[in-house]
Amino acid sequence: MLKLLEKKEGESRMLHRRWMVSLVVMILFLFLFTGCELFPEEEELLAPPLIEPVAVSYSTVKAKRGDIVNTIRGSGSFVSIESKNMFFEARGGRLKEIYVRQGDEVKKGDLLAELYTDDIETDIKRQELNLQKARIQYNQLKAANASKYDLQKANIDIQLAKLTLDSLKKQKKEAELVSDVDGVVIYVDTRLNAGDMISTFQTIIRVANPEKLYLAYSGSNTSHFTMGREVDVEIDKTHYKGVVISTPSSVPPDGDENLKNIVAIEVEDLPDDVRMGDTAQISLVLEKSENTIIVPKQAVRNYMGRRYVNVLENGLNNERDVEVGVETATECEIISGVEEGEEIILR
Repeated sequence: MLKLLEKKEGESRMLHRRWMVSLVVMILFLFLFTGCELFPEEEELLAPPLIEPVAVSYSTVKAKRGDIVNTIRGSGSFVSIESKNMFFEARGGRLKEIYVRQGDEVKKGDLLAELYTDDIETDIKRQELNLQKARIQYNQLKAANASKYDLQKANIDIQLAKLTLDSLKKQKKEAELVSDVDGVVIYVDTRLNAGDMISTFQTIIRVANPEKLYLAYSGSNTSHFTMGREVDVEIDKTHYKGVVISTPSSVPPDGDENLKNIVAIEVEDLPDDVRMGDTAQISLVLEKSENTIIVPKQAVRNYMGRRYVNVLENGLNNERDVEVGVETATECEIISGVEEGEEIILR
């Protein structure tokens, strides 16, 4: 009986365990199917806002058809064709005085400047008296019927006195700077003061003929001028024909220093009222092209020798190679690569 009771009790415990396991499995099953509902519902992700792209704008200009001229423009001053440097040729010395100023009119023979000659005026006066004395002695001997030898000796004394006097006068003349032409003083070395040492052939003054003038141009592009080239000259809004008569490259090494840095232009039918120092405007045509395509020079790019422009086509920026002809400071001729009316992008 006891064993039977134990057997029933064991079966009862086993059934209880199975029932508990089944209960746990059911609970887990229910949790798996309903557990997600216990978490908060996820929010739907919003799509990022669409940003409108910024419209690209260009500064453009239309390629045009017209004439283009590459011209050198500048101004020059009228100077004398005939001018002469004045200097002491025979001797140097200390400057005594300069007697003229720039702009003064001078005549041939006028005294321009002078060197100190110490007491040469006194020496000249003394020698004039010595010559006079020698002549008196000769006349006395002649009146006294002196021998021919005494007369010859007295005559020699006269000749020696004359030679000395002539030498003194020559020294005085060499110390005087005298103009050997008529004209106008166009230059005076104002750095010089009385007492300064002057060398031979040192230019002190320049005198020019005011009647014969040419136009002197000294810009940075003188190399573009050639002998015989025609130049347009404007004086008081009137145009005259000019011809190049000298360029820096045409002057020989030993030529006039005043011409080595200028272009000299002779003006035909020059008005009589033009004076030295007056100015005039000049223009020299280097290149010219008519009825051609023209774009602003800033629109033409250069990279590694390649010339190109940016053309606006259907709203797009397209690079296009071009062949360039005449160029000025602001414009370029386009020989090929661009047609009239096309939109050229500046920036």
